[in-house]
Amino acid sequence: MMLLAAAALPAESLAQQATPAVTQLRVQAHGDVADLVCDAQAPLEIRLPRPPAAPNPDPMEIPTDDLIRTMDTPDSADKAPAALPPLRPVAAKDAHRIAIWGDSHLAAGFFSDELLKQLNFPGDSVPNAVLPANMGKPGVRLPLRRSCVSAQWKYEPVYITSNSATPGPGMVNMFSDQPGATLAWDVRRDKTASGYERVRILYQQTEAPMVVGVGVDGDAEQQVTLAGAPGPAVLELAAEQPMAQVRLRLIDAGFRFHGLELLAAQPAHFRFDVFGWPGATVASWKNARQDYVGAWFAQPGYQLVMLEFGTNEGNVKPFDAAAYRRTLAEAVQNMRARFPDAPCVLIAPGDRGVLVARSANVSKKGKKGKRKAGPKIDLRQYSRIHAEIGRVQAEVAAGAGCSAWSMMDAMGGPGSAYRWAQQTPALMATDLIHFTAAGYQRLARKFAQDMGW
Repeated sequence: MMLLAAAALPAESLAQQATPAVTQLRVQAHGDVADLVCDAQAPLEIRLPRPPAAPNPDPMEIPTDDLIRTMDTPDSADKAPAALPPLRPVAAKDAHRIAIWGDSHLAAGFFSDELLKQLNFPGDSVPNAVLPANMGKPGVRLPLRRSCVSAQWKYEPVYITSNSATPGPGMVNMFSDQPGATLAWDVRRDKTASGYERVRILYQQTEAPMVVGVGVDGDAEQQVTLAGAPGPAVLELAAEQPMAQVRLRLIDAGFRFHGLELLAAQPAHFRFDVFGWPGATVASWKNARQDYVGAWFAQPGYQLVMLEFGTNEGNVKPFDAAAYRRTLAEAVQNMRARFPDAPCVLIAPGDRGVLVARSANVSKKGKKGKRKAGPKIDLRQYSRIHAEIGRVQAEVAAGAGCSAWSMMDAMGGPGSAYRWAQQTPALMATDLIHFTAAGYQRLARKFAQDMGW
C-alpha cells in the first residue's frame, strides 16, 4: 500500500523500489474539540538576559532612486534573457494532482495559495494533503490550524544533511531519540473546516521496534509498537468521523518523522502538495536515495510537477555556473525518473537587490551641486547571478523535456527588485530577497496566466 501519486517507473526501477509498510490504528474522533494547547517546554539551559543591543547608527536600507541612477551601471545583467522553453499548457480541469518543491518562497504559502485560487476548485472541497516535516520551522505556513513541536526534535533538510538521504516526500525529516518528545497537530485548516477521517503519520521504520503513544481529540493515549522491515512506513489513524487533533509522543527508541498525509472520507478530486523549506536548494533531489523517495509515490500520477529553486544557490560566492548546472541536471534527472509522464516546470528565482548603509544612501553634493563620488556599490550583483541561474535552468529544462518559467522575467527583468519595493503597496519585502504577500500573489497570477489557466 503506497501513499502518493506518480507515474509508473521502468520495471528495473520498480524492482528496487521499497513499498511503505502500513500499520493501521482505529481511533475515536470527537469532532469539535477545544483549541490545541502546546505543552510548555522547560528551557534546555538557563540563559542570562542580554542587554539590549545598541541602535545601529548606520542601518541598512533600500537604495534610493538617486543612488540607483548614480552608482549603478547596467551591464551584462541587462542583456535579453535566454529564450525559455514554452510552457506546456495544463488545463485547470486536468491539473487536479500537483506537486511543487522549493525554498522559502514556497514555505511562506502565499504563492501556492494564490495558484490554488487560480485553479478555481470548489471552495468547500476538502483536498487531500501531504505535509512535509517542517512544522515549527520559522517562515513556514501550513494548512493546519496549529502545530506543536517539542524542543527535543531536530530538523534534517536533505539538501545539506547527508545523515538522512532517506527523506519523506518533502525532502526534509524531523528526528528525535529522546523519550517524551512530542508532536501535535490540529488538522483542521481553520475554525470552520472539518478535519480528516484518516491521518497518516509517515516515518522511517528501524530494525529495532519503536514504541510511541498516540492520542486523538483529547482521548487517553494509546501505546503502539511499530515493528517491521527497515524502510519507509506509515502509521494510519482511522476514525468514523473527522479528527480534529492528533498527538504523538516518543516512548522508546528514536523516531524519524517524514510528514503527514491527510485523507477525507469523501476526498476531493484534487491535491496540491507543497513542499517548501527555507534555505533549500535543488540538491535535495540529488542527495536523496531515489529508491527510498520513490516509495512515497504510486499510481495514478501527478498531472504537473514543479521545482522552484535558485535563490539560495545564488548565495554561494563565487557562483559557479558549471557546478550548479551539474547539480541541477542530476536533480532534474532524478525527478523525471519519479514522474516520467507528468508535465514539469522549473521555476527560476526573481530579481534580488542589495541593501546599502544609510550613509551611502544620502545624496552628498559638492559646491557645484554635483553628487560626490561615494563607495562603489554593485547593486546588480544578484541580478546577474539570478539571470545566469535562469539561463541554466532554461537549458536544463529543455534537455529534460520540462518547461521553464522565470520569476525575474515576470517581475520585469534585472533591477526590478528595487521597483517592486517602491510600489504601493510594496511587492518586494524589505530584505529585497523575498516578496510581500501581494508580490507573491502577482507572481502566481502571472504564472497561472502563462500556464493557460
